Amino acid sequence: MKPVTVLIVVPTTGGPLVMRSLKARPGLPASAAFAQGDYRPLPWSGDYARLAAPGGPLSSLTGAMAAHELRLSGSFDAGRSWEVPVCLAHGLLARGHRLVAEPGEADLVLWATGAVDLDLAVLSGDYALLDKIERSRALLDAAPQAVRAVLLPEGPERAEALRTVQALSAPGMLRFLPATTVAAALGALDTREAFDARTAIPAPRRRSGPVIAAGALSLGLAGVALGVGYARPPVVEPPVTVATGPEQRPDKTGGTARPTSSSTAAGIAEPAPAASAPVVRVDELVAPARSSCRRVAFGADPAERRPVPQEAEGRLRPTRLAPELCGLAFRPAAPGGRIEVGPELRAASLPPSALDDGAQAYFLREGARQNLIYAVQAVPEAGAARRITHALERR
Repeated sequence: MKPVTVLIVVPTTGGPLVMRSLKARPGLPASAAFAQGDYRPLPWSGDYARLAAPGGPLSSLTGAMAAHELRLSGSFDAGRSWEVPVCLAHGLLARGHRLVAEPGEADLVLWATGAVDLDLAVLSGDYALLDKIERSRALLDAAPQAVRAVLLPEGPERAEALRTVQALSAPGMLRFLPATTVAAALGALDTREAFDARTAIPAPRRRSGPVIAAGALSLGLAGVALGVGYARPPVVEPPVTVATGPEQRPDKTGGTARPTSSSTAAGIAEPAPAASAPVVRVDELVAPARSSCRRVAFGADPAERRPVPQEAEGRLRPTRLAPELCGLAFRPAAPGGRIEVGPELRAASLPPSALDDGAQAYFLREGARQNLIYAVQAVPEAGAARRITHALERR
């Protein structure tokens, strides 16, 4: 089939994003996603790196491939609904089609949302389809000359979303893609009829029981036969953020001596008070053997997490600024609280990113690895905030 120009839309509840570019970048340690004009990987870039890694899910669709640089017109903090449009973009690129960033340049506008599993099957769930469609109206209207291909995952709003999309599109200009697997969706696109304005692909009918599994299998096999080969799991989780709050100054060394008691005055040693449990769990993020902090920051390799023990009341044991130290992770010791990290560490780190367990990771900047003391504060839902200090030292 003759190559066509495709505009990839990544719909979000904050408005649609456009894929500005997707290209091979062998110099990157792993595939990475960026907002247009920004050098910092997006918060979910590590998941993209794992998706596109050698032997990862995307390799079943495209075969072995170099690291890629993905650029979007904007950003979002969390979620997995980007997986389907990104997988489809890789599949279309591998088939010789060209991605464009402007609606007026597109032969096809691809509007897709959803998460995938290990086999690139589209996961059903609540993807806020109606909200995303409504926020995409202006963008779709900006490309009246292009055929629209739409993938709507199974979920509570799908039936109404199908009717809404049909009402927004001109006759003959709409294609509904199978919402079973990425391979099946690409198979529906990999035909001459997919781009012919005179031929519409009807919306798939809802089926139940074993028929659904059989239909998904037949569509997947059809996609393979044609040489073809993905936001959030069933419920979209909210973005994880860290509140900065007022800047906190680390405790100063020294201070007033603790008054002596009658027992110490008599020369009897007084037992040292037991330190209370730390209010914040702090982990060192260390590059594993045969890896590097650059690979860890890009999501190519997971960091080793080493808890930092408490040295005294309100103070953690200092951490050595070794070459393999990539950064620090913070999580409240008690559920329901939030973390505020002092400006000294924030200035020496990249913007925080969320780890799988909800901890906030601060990866150190290459040019800011110097001695510093910072404070981190745990702010509970109720009660007074408590803080501890921690030092990073060259030894």
